[in-house]
Amino acid sequence: MALIAAEHTAQLNAPQNEDVFSKAEEHELLFQDVAPALGKRAVRASAIDVLSSTTTMEVGIDIGQLSGVALRNMPPGRANYQQRSGRAGRRGNAVATVVAFGSADSHDEHYFSEPDSMIRGEVTDPRLTLDNREIVRRHIRAFLLQNYHQDRIPEIDPAQPHDLFSVLGTVSGFRSGEAVLNIGDFKVWLTENEDALKKRVASWIPGELSPEDRTALLGEMKDDCIEAIESAIRSDQKMAVEPKTEEADEATEESPEEGEDRPVQSPDNGQLLDRLLYRGVLPRYAFPTDVATFHVFDLARSTRFRPIMRFAPSQGLPIALSQYAPGKQIWIAGKCYSSGAIYSVMGTERFGAWESKRLYCECRACGFAKTYAIGEIERGEKRDCPACGTENTFGEARYWLRPPGFAHPVDIEEMTSPDEIPETSYATRAKLTMETPSDDAKWTTVNERVRVLRERKHLLVSNTGPKRDGYSYCVKCGRIEASSDPTPLLAAPHRKPYPDEKEGTCEGAGTTRHIVLGTDFITDIVLFSMEVAAPLSLKPGQYPTDVALRTVSEALAKAASQLLEIEPGELMAEYRPSLTPEGRDGLKAEVFLYDTLPGGAGFASQLVDRGAELFQRALRLVKTCPEDCDASCYRCLRSFKNKFEHRLLDRHVAAELLEFLITGALPDFDRDRLKQSTLLLYNDLLRQGHEEFDFKLDASVTTKGKRKLSVPILATAKGGRQTVIALSAPLAINYPDADSVRELQHTSDDIQVVVVNELLVRGNLPAATREVRQSVRS
Repeated sequence: MALIAAEHTAQLNAPQNEDVFSKAEEHELLFQDVAPALGKRAVRASAIDVLSSTTTMEVGIDIGQLSGVALRNMPPGRANYQQRSGRAGRRGNAVATVVAFGSADSHDEHYFSEPDSMIRGEVTDPRLTLDNREIVRRHIRAFLLQNYHQDRIPEIDPAQPHDLFSVLGTVSGFRSGEAVLNIGDFKVWLTENEDALKKRVASWIPGELSPEDRTALLGEMKDDCIEAIESAIRSDQKMAVEPKTEEADEATEESPEEGEDRPVQSPDNGQLLDRLLYRGVLPRYAFPTDVATFHVFDLARSTRFRPIMRFAPSQGLPIALSQYAPGKQIWIAGKCYSSGAIYSVMGTERFGAWESKRLYCECRACGFAKTYAIGEIERGEKRDCPACGTENTFGEARYWLRPPGFAHPVDIEEMTSPDEIPETSYATRAKLTMETPSDDAKWTTVNERVRVLRERKHLLVSNTGPKRDGYSYCVKCGRIEASSDPTPLLAAPHRKPYPDEKEGTCEGAGTTRHIVLGTDFITDIVLFSMEVAAPLSLKPGQYPTDVALRTVSEALAKAASQLLEIEPGELMAEYRPSLTPEGRDGLKAEVFLYDTLPGGAGFASQLVDRGAELFQRALRLVKTCPEDCDASCYRCLRSFKNKFEHRLLDRHVAAELLEFLITGALPDFDRDRLKQSTLLLYNDLLRQGHEEFDFKLDASVTTKGKRKLSVPILATAKGGRQTVIALSAPLAINYPDADSVRELQHTSDDIQVVVVNELLVRGNLPAATREVRQSVRS
């Protein structure tokens, strides 16, 4: 039996306003045996038997007498499974079939083995948080600006720009007072209308707000709005001066294409609404501004002056940095397209993005990253990392560009079965670039080892390209490719990536190599500074440190969601070294929790006064797994969102760190686990064998003082020389867990002691065995 399958996703949107149906809607109609065209010219297309869909189906679309659903991987959770499987049998079909396939990752394997937890049980009801003071505050600011705009410009001025983001004018015009809408007039208008505005605001703000919050918001309404706007438009950015370069391929890198308008290089030439959204003054969670579109041109209908799109799917920019990254293959309607250009329908957006570029540095050792304005640091410069202190690992400094959109170059053929899968890259996790505040007054003390502060800062997300070598970018035409590409295209004249009958070739003289793509977004952040003492160590860049801090981050995020009674996805956590001398020495580290809602929702800031309760709840999470798992599982820490970090989640290591932070006492690491790891190492030493040494488990040695001590593993050479092999807890580097071995370290000169980290044994047994054998030989 032949089946006709078609795609049903948001990628098949209507790229032109004049399109009556999008491709997705056409496929939906053909699936129900309805012809999308009418009249004499109607062409009866083939009916569609199978719709291949993404999560667009999960929102409750009801399509015909759907009898079966096949899930190509396991949904994130039970609620998602019910929504997707519930598409079948909605019109009283006698039989509805749901089949779910498990792929090779740990999330799918878990639910494939234990399907009951996916298909049975209660579903958590969604909650709407209406008593959030910060969200209401931003809506009040938007309301005041909206009414000011309507009062001062009651009629449309034909001379004014008509696009949405231009309605409030420019930053410089609003600040200087030259424009109709300006900060001076806004202050006067607010003062004159304050009483009437308060009454109107009081009529619509949610009744769920506490009386104290309601009174405070209305009382500070005018001052808060003025202060927030003045802070956002303050001219605190210096004019950037482009450094000169002797590289031949960059001599004309900033020359715009002939016939294009070149934006003025000024931080104040942008639109006021853009600036207020970027600084988080106004609400933006229902108003996506950081969106990147992937353009596929319709060559049959496009001209240089009016490009027509065949497809134009969009994603939020942090996601697009991975999904539409240059070199990435994007499948749309059964065809494979390649991302190979930075593109925007408005040509000035691409040149404006280049004019607004920054310089990006990332530490190869600890991953800390930061951007600098042009002129603050030289391109190609390397520095000592300000986070971990490692010499010459911070950089090389590279250009950092926020892409307005991406495109499939017109000269590359679409494919149905590509022969090769190109190297692709992924965006980093959100990184906090702010310095660690040295002012103690900003911090709130949780206990002697933990302190916390609330901030509202930008987080940085970047894509450094395959092999972290960046991308080669043609500033003139927007074409882009991986700098590590063995057959570079941009070094010579090349085809422009967009429709252009007049001048189809770009001379290739404006190519810049090793650029980084990225974006940043403002949100509410709560920063926890954690201090440890010897023998514990949180040395940046080391594997045990990454395991401990990654697990603690996930535990704190989950505990915070439970504490605030919000959905788990509303808060995320990340870690970094403390930007202090103690941080470089491994005595301090930081975990920050942030709101995933663009602009922030005030959830994270509520944790400042509940730090002790948060850490106690996180400790309970890692110590009381219902499955009593060995490292982590879906009953304690694992989830769909952190599936790429499952190998770094170890609740026992996190428990060791959290218990010390809460009590100040060095806890005993899990004895059973240490015993199992010791046995694992011993068996591997025996398996590999060594004719010069004899290995013995649970042995005893006699010191010079005639004391008999028990040791985990004893290696005895043919000549009688003895070496004691012991494990240390993951965070206690070179600190044997056994008291007897620690005594040997300090009292015995004739017995060698070799200490192996327990995480190394469990994570890389061959390396642990090799380390022991080399130490015993020496």
